[in-house]
Amino acid sequence: MDEWDPRNPESPTVRYDLADWSLEERVELVEMLAEADIRHDWDGNELLVPASAESAVDAILDEVEDASEVPAGLAGELEEFELDDWSTADRVEFAAVLVERGIGHRWEDNLLLVGVDDADAVEDLLDEFDR
Repeated sequence: MDEWDPRNPESPTVRYDLADWSLEERVELVEMLAEADIRHDWDGNELLVPASAESAVDAILDEVEDASEVPAGLAGELEEFELDDWSTADRVEFAAVLVERGIGHRWEDNLLLVGVDDADAVEDLLDEFDR
């Protein structure tokens, strides 16, 4: 890793506006950036990365967008879970658990949508989730 500092205006930084991205897409993005050892930071809905990593980040963004076009396991009837009292950090952490378990899902603001076949498993995970 280089000595990039997102708070230093002298550090060459590329910004990506990801306001339209779902929580699931952001979780996957952060995991892929970590795997690629690419430092990053957030300024609201904007992803900040070192300019030296721009081409690698572009490729990762394309990969996440391609993978998220049709959420796995969400064809058919959906079950809704209202998580209005959850913080963004809790939702990100729980989305990572769902990804790890291979449970297809999508977020619409604070509403978690999963396939009805996964609803019982998600209910159990929600009961176990320590927040």
